[in-house]
Amino acid sequence: MPIRTKVDDKGRIIIPKHLRDALGIKSGDELIINIDKDKLVIQKDTDAFEVLRTVFKQLRFDRGLRRKAEEEALKEVGRELGD
Repeated sequence: MPIRTKVDDKGRIIIPKHLRDALGIKSGDELIINIDKDKLVIQKDTDAFEVLRTVFKQLRFDRGLRRKAEEEALKEVGRELGD
């Protein structure tokens, strides 16, 4: 069902609450706005960290592996800094 809204003098529109709720849009969220032919398309920007949490939720690392990864990262930073 199409929703009718107006653009105010500053170019702002109001996204009705039920639409914000349906898409999980909260105050401060970033939105992507595109033009598709004669339509304005607004979509919620994806949170990269949330995507990673979803994709890698099954992975578990033990402390030894984490320590090794941290050591390797520090070595790489040292090489990049010329130490």
